Amino acid sequence: MPSKKQPPPETVGARIRALRLAANMTQDELAAKLSVSRSAIAQWETDRAGQIRENIEKIAKALNTSLGYLVSGETGSLTGDELALMRLYRACAPEDRRVLLLTARRLAKV
Repeated sequence: MPSKKQPPPETVGARIRALRLAANMTQDELAAKLSVSRSAIAQWETDRAGQIRENIEKIAKALNTSLGYLVSGETGSLTGDELALMRLYRACAPEDRRVLLLTARRLAKV
């Protein structure tokens, strides 16, 4: 039986929370990356505004996601395994990204 594709969380706050948890990051850790308070993260994750507009690009970068996904849940044309691979790639350290690209090129014989 095929697995059901789950849609992205419906709000910006829910997407921030989901991405933070997927990265095994605490609110304190994300706050430190963004130079904001933990309570700011809590407010954003529960859609209680704060200064999210001023920080949205930094949030997307810290969570290794696109601004489009964070704001609207858009995943572009990537679906299923492609999206999963892209998320895993974005979560990797720069050196690991190079290894993944070399491996993918070798496997694709490009």
